[in-house]
Amino acid sequence: MKVLSSVIQNKLLLAILAGVASIVSFQVWQYNQAQYEKLISNAKNDCGVYIKLGEDAVKNSPSLKAVKYQNKLLRGLKQPGINSDSADPGGYVMILRSPASTLPPNALPFDDPFFTSLLNKEDAPKTLMVSAVAFDLAKKKATVKSFCTKKPFVVNLDNLYERYQTIDRDLRHSDFDILF
Repeated sequence: MKVLSSVIQNKLLLAILAGVASIVSFQVWQYNQAQYEKLISNAKNDCGVYIKLGEDAVKNSPSLKAVKYQNKLLRGLKQPGINSDSADPGGYVMILRSPASTLPPNALPFDDPFFTSLLNKEDAPKTLMVSAVAFDLAKKKATVKSFCTKKPFVVNLDNLYERYQTIDRDLRHSDFDILF
């Protein structure tokens, strides 16, 4: 009888511990889910801001408009590591020529429809401001990071442009009529 009572008490304690453990694990899961949703929300906002910055850079630059909308590379266009004096880490405009996606195929976006849609090919992909973290001038590539992806990714230097183009000052005072 004493043994039976002890077995029942042990099983009752195990059942209570299992219940407590499942409640705690559910609360941890809820907390982690809320944190992930907050991360995605902040990343969407930040990504949207950097898309807007990229689009504004194109809107305000006749030379970048020529690249994006007419696939024309004007002489004097500044690209880091190609024809610019600098290939320093910092902010650059990333323009992938159409038809293309906003993000290159090697980018790893967050698991959310907003971010994965940036991998879809479009006739006029969005322009994105990115931060270059490293350059490989021998391979003509740069590692960039973006708020639209989980990790940094590699792009060709041909797709990076300085945000402010000195050539634009000359174009504004000439008879050049690309998309003014």
